[in-house]
Amino acid sequence: MRKTLLAVFGIGALLPLCSSNAIMLKASNSEFANVGLKLAIWAQNNGKLTTNDQNSTNFSIENARIYFAGQVNPIVQFGANLDFADNNTTGANGSARTHQGTYNNTIVRDAFINFKFMPQVQLMAGLFVDPWSRMALTDIYSFIVPLYDYNPVVGEVNSGITNLLKSKPSFINPTFPLTLGSDVGNPYRDAGISLWGDIGKDTMIKYYLMAGNGKYDYEAGKNGKSNLKYGFRIEFTPTMLGFKGTPGYVDEDTFLGSQNTLTFAIAYQQQKIECGTNATTGATNVCPTPLVNNSSTTAKAYTVDMLYEQKFGDWVPNFQAAWLDQKDLPGGASNNVEAQGWYAQTQILYDRMVGIGKPALVLRYEEDENKNYYTYPNTTNYVNAKIRAYDIFFNYYISGLAANISLGAQVVDPNSDLKNATANTNNGNQLKSFTDWTLALRTIF
Repeated sequence: MRKTLLAVFGIGALLPLCSSNAIMLKASNSEFANVGLKLAIWAQNNGKLTTNDQNSTNFSIENARIYFAGQVNPIVQFGANLDFADNNTTGANGSARTHQGTYNNTIVRDAFINFKFMPQVQLMAGLFVDPWSRMALTDIYSFIVPLYDYNPVVGEVNSGITNLLKSKPSFINPTFPLTLGSDVGNPYRDAGISLWGDIGKDTMIKYYLMAGNGKYDYEAGKNGKSNLKYGFRIEFTPTMLGFKGTPGYVDEDTFLGSQNTLTFAIAYQQQKIECGTNATTGATNVCPTPLVNNSSTTAKAYTVDMLYEQKFGDWVPNFQAAWLDQKDLPGGASNNVEAQGWYAQTQILYDRMVGIGKPALVLRYEEDENKNYYTYPNTTNYVNAKIRAYDIFFNYYISGLAANISLGAQVVDPNSDLKNATANTNNGNQLKSFTDWTLALRTIF
């Protein structure tokens, strides 16, 4: 029985936050699966995204997810996340924005098979979170800022850009890995294979080596040749100082005081884009814009991030920060487009019951920038477009991460260059700074 419980714990580490309350389907001690449900319900007041937009108040199913995690024997494990709420088709006109609603299809967020030869050597294949940054590796149900895809700021701004600049490119989100989001239904996922493992007591070192389809996928017509994306990530926790790392494939945003952690990570990935035969049209010597004359470029992405959480009596401070940079991206007038960003956030948890739960205060700041990508209307002068976001939230943990409530605001502030680039001289409509208020209810079974 003890071996079975340990196996269940190991499986739970593969799928983010598989609750102990999940239903267990058991064929034998070595053949079983956990099945559960996750729900995120929102009430949100959306601020005016553009000067001609309007405020709106919306109720929505932000996310409804059924998850599976199990094994057919101690080596062969599997998992899947199936989302039943996915509708971002409405425009940024004040009627609905950035949150999801029920729709007539199901999105497979994750579907993978993992070969656990030993904790130090595991091989995963399928569709799964991209091991590039902590943001990608963390499940949305453990985010201390309870916003889908962590921070929808760039998605909201892109809604305005799409409306105002019909033929112009969207803002490149530097927090997204080099993944083709439209191909897999989520920008933090990619289809591929990953060699990974935990090394040392209390997970001193965790490593990932990955090859995947990538952002510039040949089959999607983004690349003239079938060049895959390659990358690695290494996490280090000074366990000799009493800290513990995060075992399993995924990372956590918070442990809510259950363990002290201090983890530093570096990561890198790249994908070559070049001329060749276009898979979607069959045309030869086709160069993705703006590549010409059989030229090529190699897109590169770097990240450095850290997480610190430690319990001091009744107080649990949590601090997280990251720097992310993507260089040599195709676009604009040359191949020197760069998307750069950084963020810092903190949560202070009062680790005692106040009423039916434990309260916490969250503060977050994010800054994202695109270089050599946007132009002023009717000119060829490139500017640096930048978006800043400020978050303040009050979290109330009724049953830890399994049941909690969040209330807070996000202030989104595009810089003047981006606002001016979206100016529409016909009706005076352009992007503006705005504030969204969110009440989020989340539960996991």
